[in-house]
This record gives sequence, structure tokens and C-alpha cells, in this order.
Amino acid sequence: MTWITVKSVTYPRQSSKVIAKVKAGVRPLEKILIRRIPVNLLVFEVGHFWIEFLHEDEAEIDEFMKDTLTKGLKEKDIIDENGHPLQSSTKANCFRESYGWYPVGIPFQPLNIFNDKSIISSDGILNGDHTQRRKADKNKKVTELTHTENRKAGRKSNHNEYSSRAFDPHQNGRFHPNKIKFTTHPYVLPSDTRTDEEIFNDIRAFAQKFEDEWSWANDSYKETNCHTLLFLLLANCNLADPDCIGEKLDKHFKRYKKSLDKHSKGAKETTRTRIKLVKKLSNISKSTKLE
Repeated sequence: MTWITVKSVTYPRQSSKVIAKVKAGVRPLEKILIRRIPVNLLVFEVGHFWIEFLHEDEAEIDEFMKDTLTKGLKEKDIIDENGHPLQSSTKANCFRESYGWYPVGIPFQPLNIFNDKSIISSDGILNGDHTQRRKADKNKKVTELTHTENRKAGRKSNHNEYSSRAFDPHQNGRFHPNKIKFTTHPYVLPSDTRTDEEIFNDIRAFAQKFEDEWSWANDSYKETNCHTLLFLLLANCNLADPDCIGEKLDKHFKRYKKSLDKHSKGAKETTRTRIKLVKKLSNISKSTKLE
């Protein structure tokens, strides 16, 4: 049997690289990045998982953005005559299309702590695009319309005041050394004939229609957070992750799958669906590897 070797990007501080040996016909999607900042309670790092698309035109800047940057305007200044944010971006303006799941809470509205013995929960929102998070960004004196800025809220819709594309607020991590801890590409199976754009559309559609609370329960089957969204997204879009999940390097996935499997008996429909999807992701991520 023939095989190919594909290198993935790993923790910047590691000297060795993860090398996945995958079966013939298994194709890495080099225009899609799976981004991981694992939770690290030892240093109080809350973590975040999300997915990014690499578009060739993301560096294009429209005249509106050029004008605002020249004037040095802040986000709070970019409003129309009715006091609403302008929706006039026609270029990506260096913002990278990306998707992740966020809580509305902390510090914007109270979290429900231990409301179900072990869950910390809040309303959930794609890319943190909530009015309270936007308000927090506007109150920052240094906030500018720039893709490198740290912010609380991204945008869940295309053609927002920043960019022609939706984006996760963590998309600026590539400009901050050591912020993103682990990056891999998803892979497609040999029989998969979809183009990159078709896969972009599949991922985008799943992310845009996703609805649930945001909750954290130490990788319990009951939680729904950025990890959950990523795992369900990959499985739903039939994408494998041999470099991380296949190599058993994602502790959140391992713990989440174990909890789902343990609570499969008598599970609710939502949990049964997630059990199937997570099992699928585990199987295809392992099956793409050459043993």
C-alpha cells in the first residue's frame, strides 16, 4: 500500500512535529485551518477552538477601511446618521473568515454556575457576535478597525462594518506569537470529490445554523462550547482530523467522547445524535491513518 507523509503545525515551543502517515487518496485541505488553544487551568488559560478559511483576497482593503484607518477612527466613531454601525465593507480587509462558539456571559451577563451540579452556562452565540460584547469593544479606548486588534466580539454575518466575511475574534491570533497552541488541517476521504469552495459552503452553513446554549462541564457529555461546535462541525461535514484526533492528542475530544459513550443508555435525542457524530469523527480520523 502506498502512503504519503503530511506535516502539521504544532505547539510553537515543541521541537518535534506531528507527522501523520495517511492512506493513499486521503487529501489535506490546506486552505482550512483547525485552531486550538486548549484549556489550561494551571495558568488560568480558558482556551478556545475554532476553524479558519484561507482566502486569496483576504488582504484586499476597501476604500472605506482605508479612509477610516487614515483618519485614525475608533470603532465607536464608525456609525451612520442613525447611530448604527456602518455595514459597508466590500473587502476582507485582512480579517480572516472563521467560526467559533462563545458565551454571552462573563462579564456581560451573569453565568449560571452549578445550576445542574456541574455546568457553567450562558446563552451561546456564533463568533461572540452579541450586542453586549460589541459594547465592551466600543468602550475600549484603543479599539480600531483593524484585523490585529484583540476584541470580545467577532461578526457572525458577512458584509459587516469590518469585513465582507464573518470572523471569530480569535482570528487575530496569527499576529500574536505563541497565542495559538495547535493548528492542523482537516482531511477528506478518497471518495470525496468536493471542491474547497463547496467545503467552505458546507462548514459555513453548519456554523450559521448552529443553535444552543454555551456551557462548560469539564468535557462532560452535557456541555456545549467551542470544542463541541468544532467536533460536530467536522463530523457533519465529513472531515477527518488524523493529525490531532487521530493521534489522540486532543484531550478535550477524548474526555468528551468517553463521557458521551458512558451516558449513551437512555440518552436524549440530542445526546444520541452527538454520540453518533463524535464516534464518526473518531473513526474517520483514525481510518485515514496508515497503521
